[in-house]
Amino acid sequence: MLNIGICDDFPIFRELIETYIRQYDEKKENIFNIRQFGSGEELLDWLDRENARFDLLFLDYYMKKLTGLETAKRIRQSELKDSKAACSIVFVTSMDDPYELMSVHPLRVIRKPVSQEIINDILARVLAEKGGAIAPSAPRPAAAGKEER
Repeated sequence: MLNIGICDDFPIFRELIETYIRQYDEKKENIFNIRQFGSGEELLDWLDRENARFDLLFLDYYMKKLTGLETAKRIRQSELKDSKAACSIVFVTSMDDPYELMSVHPLRVIRKPVSQEIINDILARVLAEKGGAIAPSAPRPAAAGKEER
């Protein structure tokens, strides 16, 4: 099972991402546990209260109080403090220059609106990394200069 969080202050974007995840789920027969949050504060409170973690987190950058980057930094600090495995973070944003987001080592930064194809690619990659995956339909070339672990 893959635990997935979706954090965005606009319900329409949360619902769209969840719909795409469910459509992937139906085709690939994986089991996804999906939880939605309307703010970084709500997400962090829930993680702390439940002593939980996500395998994959779709995180909006622009939110009312805590930004997605501030939320991701707190998640990374908690992972280090508690020796938890790192969550794969995907920023979903409308920002033009996502350079500052790289400080928390996201899996990917994608622009709104998202597409089924992008969500499928992300899910296939995370599932492959977790070892319980059906590989993506097209083989991915190895990145130049990177060794496999």
